[in-house]
Amino acid sequence: MTTPCIDSNYFQAPSGILSPKRQWQWAHRATATAGGATFTPANNAAGTTLFTVQAQWTNDTTITQQVYAVMTAGPVRYVLDSLKHMTIQYQWGTSFGAAPADPTLTEESRVRGYPDLGTGNATPSGPVVGIYVLLEDRQPTNSVPIGDVVTLPPGQQMKARVQVRWFTSAWGTDWYATAWGDPAPYRVGKVGPVRVDLFSVPVIP
Repeated sequence: MTTPCIDSNYFQAPSGILSPKRQWQWAHRATATAGGATFTPANNAAGTTLFTVQAQWTNDTTITQQVYAVMTAGPVRYVLDSLKHMTIQYQWGTSFGAAPADPTLTEESRVRGYPDLGTGNATPSGPVVGIYVLLEDRQPTNSVPIGDVVTLPPGQQMKARVQVRWFTSAWGTDWYATAWGDPAPYRVGKVGPVRVDLFSVPVIP
């Protein structure tokens, strides 16, 4: 097969082997990974950011591409005692254009726990505390799309960012703390790494 037999805008034939040009195929364009993190849950209403990850790609092809982002969040494990309300929050966003700013983040996913089996008197005269219990929960690795499919002309850029943080909404006292002290050694917070991938599909004229 010789070159005049094909449309060189779309196909190539190196050594006589016909194949579409790479820019006319689905492609994995960028990837970035950050985290994970391990922490000991404590009273933390203000919240703590664990890590942030951002992937970006500039359309270096000669045609317009439709670009989308996928987040893969690693496994999560936490252990809490009574009357502790903790949230692990995933925020993400995308931006695109000739010179896009970093994405604005909004909460899109969360993992949270709040063990509450009621309260009672620690002694006949008080104080009133939570019935002691340990709650353990685990979440598997999962992948979700981030934002919408973006139409990206040549030379323009797309960014996708994810931020993971944790905070508490309640921090009560339970019977164990009253009898033996704060059971902090039993509390666990573990968040797996997060990967962001960008993919593209060509806009066929």
